[in-house]
Amino acid sequence: MQQETNRRAYLQLHTAVFLFGFTGVLGELIQLDATLLVWYRMAMTVLLMFAYVRWIGQWKWLSRKEILHITGVSSAIVVHWILFYGSIKYASVSVAMICLSSITLFTAFLEPLLLKRPFSLWEGLFSLVVIAGVYLMAEDQQQHSFGIAIGLASAFFSALFTVLNKRLVGRYDSRLLSLYELSTGFILLSCALPFLLQWLPSVSHFPSSSDWFYLFLLSFFCTVVAFNLSLNSLRFLSPFTVNLAINLEPVYGIALAFLIFAEYRELGWGFYAGAALILLALLGEILYKRFSQKA
Repeated sequence: MQQETNRRAYLQLHTAVFLFGFTGVLGELIQLDATLLVWYRMAMTVLLMFAYVRWIGQWKWLSRKEILHITGVSSAIVVHWILFYGSIKYASVSVAMICLSSITLFTAFLEPLLLKRPFSLWEGLFSLVVIAGVYLMAEDQQQHSFGIAIGLASAFFSALFTVLNKRLVGRYDSRLLSLYELSTGFILLSCALPFLLQWLPSVSHFPSSSDWFYLFLLSFFCTVVAFNLSLNSLRFLSPFTVNLAINLEPVYGIALAFLIFAEYRELGWGFYAGAALILLALLGEILYKRFSQKA
């Protein structure tokens, strides 16, 4: 029974990761700056998510204390998204996507620190392999050093969000939790938006007709659907396992970027060697988890 539950959780997780893989390409196709892109994405997602939660009868008010707690967690995902799309705008889809692979490094240290569990030497080893991969990628893409820096910062906040969420997923229905996290995150971003736009002026404040279409795809499939699947899987899998599986997101994202934007013309051997090391870390973690459960 437990094995079947874990298998279902892995299926949900990898379906979510596949959908997440489209976020980079859609972010490049949308012409808005990173901050406004995230604001419109969250606005549309909150509306879709609220309609869905009301339709399935899962809506309920939470206490002020619970909402404040959720708000603290949701702020991490807002910062992650802004930095992620900033990395795409300053570098490329491929660079931004591969930077997400450093999530495993941050999770390996954040999870023991925040969830008070023992540090895993194996997770530390896999994280070192990821560091080597990111280093090779960065050496190959030195002209995009700023985009890489904010891409790594994006990965840190994504790891922080997943680890903090581990404390919440067992208390609430995942769909209700997603709605509250996205809603409070949207409110936080809306409050900060005037200051952010003054600091980073935007060329255009309104989406074009094609932007609206891509924003819908991004909001519904890559956020509402994928967000709920990943939260469901987190009920049965560790944050490290979830974040390591998210390392497949760059694989899907880079493949799409190659196909649509022909980004392979800008990448050298270092990028591919780094990506291979990161995939090796993912495979090693999967095998380690499988054999350790059988032991």
